[in-house]
Amino acid sequence: MNAEDKYIDIKGLRLHYLDWGNRDAQPMLLLHGFTGHAHVWDDFAIAFKRHYHVIALDQRGHGESQWSQESDYTLDAHFTDIAGFVDTLDLNDIVLIGHSMGGRNALYYAACVPERVQKLIVIDSRLETKTASNRALMKLLTRFPAQADSLDQVVKAMQKLYTYVPVKTAYHISKYGYKQTKPGAYTPKYDTRMSLKCEKADYSVENISFLLKNISCPALIVRGEKSPFLSREDARKIGKRIPDAVFSEISKATHMPVQENPEAFNAVVQKFLGGRQT
Repeated sequence: MNAEDKYIDIKGLRLHYLDWGNRDAQPMLLLHGFTGHAHVWDDFAIAFKRHYHVIALDQRGHGESQWSQESDYTLDAHFTDIAGFVDTLDLNDIVLIGHSMGGRNALYYAACVPERVQKLIVIDSRLETKTASNRALMKLLTRFPAQADSLDQVVKAMQKLYTYVPVKTAYHISKYGYKQTKPGAYTPKYDTRMSLKCEKADYSVENISFLLKNISCPALIVRGEKSPFLSREDARKIGKRIPDAVFSEISKATHMPVQENPEAFNAVVQKFLGGRQT
């Protein structure tokens, strides 16, 4: 069973998503990180699609989704997209999973619309500005080529940043994250105006840690053991401030534990969700 490409209009913005079928099962909504796309979840979705209705969304300005004409990529804009998406598809009792930027968006949504979310998983997401995480984001955005002569170049850049990502996985992510504009020229699919905005903001993020007390569903906070984006101390603090949360650290992983150590990550998720996987 392969994913079906689907599109939906939310307040005039066309969003793309992958639907892995099994529509009578509990919905599992996956939100990728900054510069990512829905296909980063493909292997994870395959592992969980038997027991869940897995949906991976290309968030605005990413993947096959439309770019914002106003270059609006605020937390509120993402919330509007996710809320409209969930309402239109009438998703309930959601297992909501987000990585990095997607984790921030997932947490914000779960805090504001708790009646729709049954369980929340936040992966390597910083909720406030820290010097180390600012440097990590700057490194990510300056290391990935704005124009590449081949996907090999993108893969090499990815593996320098994320040591444990397998070559095959890196190619898969790069294939869906870049588009060929002409022979020997590849550019990112995501709206690079977001990178310019990050630079102007000195790579800082809006502080949303005050929302943690509003998370009423069980939550799993995940960190890559060697993540430069989220310290162990900060990740544990997030877990302690959510009323019903557990913390887990994935070994042999940096900022992308889902892809860097999928066996360990899937086992942690499976345990949190009550044992349902393949």
